[in-house]
Amino acid sequence: MAKPILMPQVGQDLTEGQLIEWHVNVGDTVKKGDILAVVESEKASFEVEAYEEGVVLKLLCEVGKMAVVLEPLLILGEPTETFEKTETPSVEQAQNKISASTASAIHEKLNETNGSGGRSSPLARRIAAMNAVDITQIEGTGPKGAVVKSDVEAALKDLHANVTKTDDPLPSLVSSTPLPAATEKDNDEQPFNKMRQVIANRLLESKQTIPHFYLMTEADISDLQIRRKAQFTISGDKISLNDVIVHATALTLLEYPDLNSFVSNTGILKKLQINVGVAISIENGLMVPAIENTPNKSLTEISALIREYASAARRGMNKSTAKSTFSISNLGMYGVEVLPIINLPEAGILGVGPTKRVVKEYRGGLQGRDIISLSLAADHRAIDGAYGAQFLKSLVETIENYSEFS
Repeated sequence: MAKPILMPQVGQDLTEGQLIEWHVNVGDTVKKGDILAVVESEKASFEVEAYEEGVVLKLLCEVGKMAVVLEPLLILGEPTETFEKTETPSVEQAQNKISASTASAIHEKLNETNGSGGRSSPLARRIAAMNAVDITQIEGTGPKGAVVKSDVEAALKDLHANVTKTDDPLPSLVSSTPLPAATEKDNDEQPFNKMRQVIANRLLESKQTIPHFYLMTEADISDLQIRRKAQFTISGDKISLNDVIVHATALTLLEYPDLNSFVSNTGILKKLQINVGVAISIENGLMVPAIENTPNKSLTEISALIREYASAARRGMNKSTAKSTFSISNLGMYGVEVLPIINLPEAGILGVGPTKRVVKEYRGGLQGRDIISLSLAADHRAIDGAYGAQFLKSLVETIENYSEFS
């Protein structure tokens, strides 16, 4: 009996992906778990894994074409069977075919497999190919032994060291011949990849259609840092300052529901559930996984989810199934202030800057205090300046007095 293998849905927003490579041909025998094809979405390349067994009767998508989520990619059947016609399964049928465990396995396959059977990431393979390095000879340090970018870079560094090693203890690294002047022909035009194109389109739409306004303030986190370090000493919980800010923001949004809204040209839709999205920088892009029902999560739960989502995002996956209702962009680790762009269709986004040590008046004397900068980008269609200022004031109070470490 003919059995379709459907295009999986990897990530909540994925609707289609470009077929990059087939790993099977008509007539090949397929077992469960075999890699059938490689598909590139807006955010990552991933492998399509067989969840049925049989012989390939027909490939339904050409290399380079777009494959639609939950529509058949190929047909499997019995060795003596021929394929002539099949109906496209409904979404309900597709969901019955692909179980939650299978979908999870597909997510894990974002750490791709190289030709020798070892695992490697798409970026690692590209870097290795560009430098004519056999990736199968590189020992991986990524998840399940996968070869990742840093492994390839380390191998290239070792290779370069061996090649440049000569009898001369101080080989000349600078050519005496001057480099030719650059010309227009030397320009390096690089078109956007799919993910960068989506980011470009969304941010352009945000700046063109949303009347942004910005408010900035500071919070004294000196006492908070002492409480946070004491919590680590007592329980061993590795709670970051960012974890606290995420939870504090969610708690403050309970009092300011207009900022937890989706905005359109005709009105605002106040979201009853607060899902704080955390911006995570990845190779050539950005992902914003959301923590579902953030105010009702404990700080340790939030901390664990942020680490899990960040790790997955850097492998090209969005493991969050929730849609963010308010976002946070933290660039404080780079020592810069940030004025973020609102994530459509949300009403606001919080920017977190660096922590600075300043001398200020405190309890009748001068003390060195740890101060963090905060900025709010808000949609003027949803709120006014006074409302945004009140939100920031309450957020500062929540952060400075935060004590919910359990």
